[in-house]
Amino acid sequence: MSLLLSSAALSLLAGVVVWVTGRRDPAESPLLTLGSLMTLLALPLLTSLPKVTLELSALPLPDSPAASAPTIHSIALIWAGGMIFFTLRILVDWRGLRQFRAESIPSKDSVIAEVLRECSSQLGLRRRVGIHIHPQTPTPFVAGLFHPVIYLPPHCNRWERDTLRMVLMHELGHVARHDLWTNLAARCACVVYWFNPLVWWLRRKLVTQCEFACDARVIAAGTNPDNYASALCDIAESSAFPASAMAMAGRAPLRARIERVVHCHSKGHPFVVVAALLLTVSASLGLSVVRLSPSQSDLSLPGIGNDNLSTLYSSEELFLRSNARAFPLD
Repeated sequence: MSLLLSSAALSLLAGVVVWVTGRRDPAESPLLTLGSLMTLLALPLLTSLPKVTLELSALPLPDSPAASAPTIHSIALIWAGGMIFFTLRILVDWRGLRQFRAESIPSKDSVIAEVLRECSSQLGLRRRVGIHIHPQTPTPFVAGLFHPVIYLPPHCNRWERDTLRMVLMHELGHVARHDLWTNLAARCACVVYWFNPLVWWLRRKLVTQCEFACDARVIAAGTNPDNYASALCDIAESSAFPASAMAMAGRAPLRARIERVVHCHSKGHPFVVVAALLLTVSASLGLSVVRLSPSQSDLSLPGIGNDNLSTLYSSEELFLRSNARAFPLD
């Protein structure tokens, strides 16, 4: 139960911090969002650290632990069931991606291979990345943790060289930034805290920030912002998504990406991101290692002084005696 409450408090704090920092610049560094999700993932381990007990006076004593045991057991079962369900979803997606790759055809286009080498060299990427063509690829994307592959639609051979360069530069940016691993970590956080909508919001925020970061890399490589924004629109329009599915696939982030590409925005201050991340991590440590307990004066029994009690019973025995029910209900 303490883990549940700690995760709820930490996710609320992380959501507020990410939202506040994102108001100035929606494309703020994903470091803060990723750090918040990783802290949530590490929270079960942090709760096993040695506890620092803080005594509070007039602290209401809880009911008998036996009375709340069935409730805690039910919550644990529901929590575990949700984790199993969302873990199976990840495995199903992984299996579907393997099938998708098996049905794709490696590209043998010399122009695509040449542009791929140029973009990899410009990004300083030494890792080998494949190019596959699949008839059902709605829009370019990259997948594969250990062997990344960029999937292109069949009509990519009709793209101009500049458009092809922008597409490959963007997808290679995800590989260079290790965004595939970042996304997996975010999905694992959603598996553990599947019941928390703030964790899902943090994951969507992280994905959007990664797209912004890759767009910035393409622009920094010398691409004209207007041409890049036009290419984003053309690729979205040529995709196989219907209008309703486009909204589900991220139409609003696409609009925000285009606005950011066309209009100049001031860069966020790294100091703000680091300070906010330290605040989140410090709060998680505090929630994990601090344990509240009633003071000795609240554990005194009628007719017996505190000094006599301390000699007769330990603090643990005093807590159990003061919290015991003399006449339990049947």
